[in-house]
Amino acid sequence: MTNESESLISPAGQTISRLRVEHFHGDTIGLPTGTPRLSWDYETVPPADSEIVFHVERRTLGATDPVVQETRVPAGDNILCTWPFPALASFESAIATVRLVSRSGEPLSPVSEPLRFETALLENFDHFADFVGPSWAEPETDHRHLPLVRAEISLRDKPAAARLTLTALGMVEAEINGVRIADDALLPGWTVYSDRLDCWTFDITDRLIAGANALGFWLGDGWWRGRLGFDGGWVNFYGDKIGVAAQIDLVYPDGGTERILSNSWDRTWKVTPGPIVCSDLYEGERYDARLEQPGWSMPGFDDSSWKHVAEVHYDTAKLVNAELPPVSPIERDEPVSITKRDDGSWLIDFGQNCSQRMRVHMRGLDSGDVVTMRHVEVLNPDGSLATRTLRRGQQCDVYTSNGTDAWWEPRFAMHGFRYASIEGYKGELTVDDIDCRVYHTDMERAGWFECSDPMINRLHENAVWSMRSNFVSIPMDCPQRDERMGWTGDISLFAPTATYLYDTQSFLANWLEDVRGEQLRYGTIPFYVPFVPLGVWAQSAAIAIWGDAAATVPWALYMDGGDTDALRRTYPLMTAWIDEVAGYLSDDGVWDRRPEFAIGQLGDWLDPAAPPDNPMLAMTEKELVATAFFAQSCRIAADVASVLGEPADAIRFGELYDHVRGGFIGRYVGENGIMTSDTQCAYALAIALGLLDDDDALRAAAGDRLAQLVRESGGKVATGFAGTPYVLPALSRTGHDDEAYALLLSTECPSWLYQVKMGATTTWERWDSMMPDGTVNPGGMTSFNHYALGSVAHWLHARIGGLEPVEPGWKRFRVAPMPGGGITHASTSHMTPYGLAACSWSVSDGDAGRVMTVEIDVPVGTTASVEIGSTPQDLPAGHHTLTFPF
Repeated sequence: MTNESESLISPAGQTISRLRVEHFHGDTIGLPTGTPRLSWDYETVPPADSEIVFHVERRTLGATDPVVQETRVPAGDNILCTWPFPALASFESAIATVRLVSRSGEPLSPVSEPLRFETALLENFDHFADFVGPSWAEPETDHRHLPLVRAEISLRDKPAAARLTLTALGMVEAEINGVRIADDALLPGWTVYSDRLDCWTFDITDRLIAGANALGFWLGDGWWRGRLGFDGGWVNFYGDKIGVAAQIDLVYPDGGTERILSNSWDRTWKVTPGPIVCSDLYEGERYDARLEQPGWSMPGFDDSSWKHVAEVHYDTAKLVNAELPPVSPIERDEPVSITKRDDGSWLIDFGQNCSQRMRVHMRGLDSGDVVTMRHVEVLNPDGSLATRTLRRGQQCDVYTSNGTDAWWEPRFAMHGFRYASIEGYKGELTVDDIDCRVYHTDMERAGWFECSDPMINRLHENAVWSMRSNFVSIPMDCPQRDERMGWTGDISLFAPTATYLYDTQSFLANWLEDVRGEQLRYGTIPFYVPFVPLGVWAQSAAIAIWGDAAATVPWALYMDGGDTDALRRTYPLMTAWIDEVAGYLSDDGVWDRRPEFAIGQLGDWLDPAAPPDNPMLAMTEKELVATAFFAQSCRIAADVASVLGEPADAIRFGELYDHVRGGFIGRYVGENGIMTSDTQCAYALAIALGLLDDDDALRAAAGDRLAQLVRESGGKVATGFAGTPYVLPALSRTGHDDEAYALLLSTECPSWLYQVKMGATTTWERWDSMMPDGTVNPGGMTSFNHYALGSVAHWLHARIGGLEPVEPGWKRFRVAPMPGGGITHASTSHMTPYGLAACSWSVSDGDAGRVMTVEIDVPVGTTASVEIGSTPQDLPAGHHTLTFPF
C-alpha cells in the first residue's frame, strides 16, 4: 500500500467557509428562535489554543445604526455553536462574521463572508391578525368556488422596513400592488392543524409605497378542508371554512411604527369568488379566466360589488413559525417530445417523472374555449394515458379562456407525472409554450454518487428523484394518486438514505413534531402523519416498522447532523413508543400480540411473492419482522439515553434490547443458523440489525444461507419494504459481496435494475409496477414514484462509493469501498456538518498487476477510518491518495 497525503494542520492560509445559522443555508429571514446556533467550516486545522472572534451587527426593524457585539468562543465550537449574546427580539436582524485568532488575538484567518439572518414574530401574544374569508354560505362538500380577499391600506410614507407574517386555514398566495410576493407554493404547508399552524415571514419593504397600497390573497382548500386520501377520502377534516391571517409590521424612516391586520371589523377587507372555480390537490384545478377581475390586487380597484369578509375562528395560541424551507419551484423540466395525436390533442413527454406543474401559454383562444390538461406517470402499451392507478386523483386541470393570451399554471394543486396531454389547444404547441417547473421542499443537496455502470447511476438518480418528488411539506409516499400521505413506514426505512442525499434536518424534525402530537392524541404512532382516518386504516394501532419511525428517523438525523438538541426534542416520542410496545411482548420477548387492527402487522409489505391485490401476504412471519425492528428501536433508545445523560433509561432500554433479541433468536433462529422463515428478509434482518452479533458462528451460518437463497433465486430480489434496505448490507457484513452484486445487477423482475431496464426514472412502489409487456400491474395500488425501495442507495454510498458515518455528525466516518460487479470506478461525497467528505476509487493495470487507487477527502474536525486491505488505518483531515494491490 502507498499513501500520499496533503496535510491540513497548518493555519497558514486558513479560511473559514459555509457560515450558516441553525439548519438553514444562506441568508435567512423568519428564524423561529432568538438564540440561533451558528456553524462554520475550517479549511485547515486550527491551532489547539486558537479562538473564534464572533462578531455581530444587530438591528431592530428599520434601524439604520447597528448595535455591535463581539465575543470569543473556542475554535472547536464550530458546529451548532450556542448563541453567545442576549437573545434577538422579533424581527431583529443580525449580520454575523467569524474570524480565527490566536489566544493573544493575532489574526489567523481573514474574516468570514458575512451571514445575514433575521427572526420572525417570536412572541405568540404578538399575533393580532384575524383569519378572514368568505362571508357567504358555502357548500359542505368539496369542489367549492375559491375566493379572493383584498384590502387597501394608506401609508404616510414609504416604510424603511416592513415584514408580512402570513398564514392561512387552507392555502394562500399573496400579492401586493399587483405583484406576487414570492414563488413559494402550497403555503402554509401541512401540519396537524389542530395542534399547530405554520406562519411564514416575508420582507415586503420594497413592495410598499407611500400612499395607497393594495393587498391581495388567493385562497385554496388545501389540506385544511380539501378532500384527503383514498377510499373516498375525507373532506373538511380540519375545518369547513378557509381564511387568511396577514399581519404587517412596519417602521417609517422617522422611527414611527404601524401594524396592519387582517380583520372582519375593518370594512376595507373584502372578499369575492375568484376565477378558480375549484381546486383539489389530487384531482386538479378548474380555472375560468372569464371571471378574472383585472387589477383586483392594485390600489384604486373598484371593489364595491365585493362582500365584507367574515372571521374564521382559530386559536392563535397554536400559531408557530415555520422551521423548514418552503415548497418552491426548484428547476425547469424541458419537454423531450411534443406529439400531435390523431384526435387533435397533444402528448408531451418530459422525460422525467416527478412532482411538477405545467405553466402553459394559452394563446389563440376565443372566449369560452376550454383547454384540458391531464397528467400521468406512464403510458399504456397502446400509447394512451395510464390513469387507472391514479384512482380519484386524476390530476386534470381545466382552463376556460376569456379570449386573451395568458400564461397559466394551477395554484393549489400539485401533480406527479412524466407525460401530459393537452386537449382543446388551438394552433401548434411548441416547447416555447410550455414552462414546466419541478416542485419540492427547498432542501440543500448533500450527497452524490457516480460509478462506471450507467444503469447503477440511473438507479441512484431514480432514488434521488423519488425523494424529491415526495418531500413536499411532509415526507409523502407518492405524489400522484389519491393518497400522498406521510406514511411512517416509508421514511422509517429510507431515513439514512434521505439524510445522505439532502439536508433534511429541519424538514424531518418539523414532521416529527407532528408524529409526537398524533402519538399523544391516539395513544400510538399512526400509520401516517398527519393522520386522517381512511377506510381500513381508520383505526390507529401499533404497527412495527411504521411505529418504529419514532426511533429510526431521529437516530438517522442524529447520525448525520449530530444535533443533540434535536435528539432531545424527540426523546419523549421515542420512549413512549418503546414503553407502549414493551407491553405487547410475550414472556420470551417476542412481539406476537396482534395489534388491535383488522389487518394485523404489515410485515414485509409488498414482498414480490404477494399477489397484486394483497401486499401483506409475505413469506416472512410478521411477528419475526416486528420483533426484529422493535429490538433495533430498543437499541437506539438505549444509545440515545446515554447521549442525553439518562443512565437509568439507558440501562432499562439496554436490558429490554437483550430480552427482545434473546426472544428473537430463541424463537426464530435454529442452532445451525437456519431460521423458521427461510427467506431473504428473515436473514437480512437478523444479520443487518445486529441480532446475531454475539455469536460469530451463528451469524456466519445465517449469512451463508442468505447467500445460498440469493443464488437459488437466480439473483432476484425476494424482499418487500422490510427486508429490502437490509439484504445487501447483510450479504456484505457476512462476506458475500459477490452475491450482493449479483442481486444488485440483476435485470430480471423482481430487481432494482429491472425497473431501470423498463425505462423508470423514479423508484417504483412495487417491483413489478410495470409488467414485462409494458402493461401496468393489475393491482389497485400501484405507483411509479415511491422512494422506499430506493433505500438501496444507502448501500451504493457505503459499499460501492465507500462512505458511511460511524459517529454522530460524521465526526468519524468509515471509508470502505468494495469493488465488484465489473465496476471499475466509483465516487461518492457527502456534505457533513464539518465540510465535504469524499471518496473516489478506480481500478487499473499497473507494473505489478491490478491496482486500486483511492482518493479520500477528510474534512477538518473529522477522522476517516479506512478499512481497505488487511490493515485498517485512521486518516486525519486532508486529501489522501492511497494505492492498494487489487
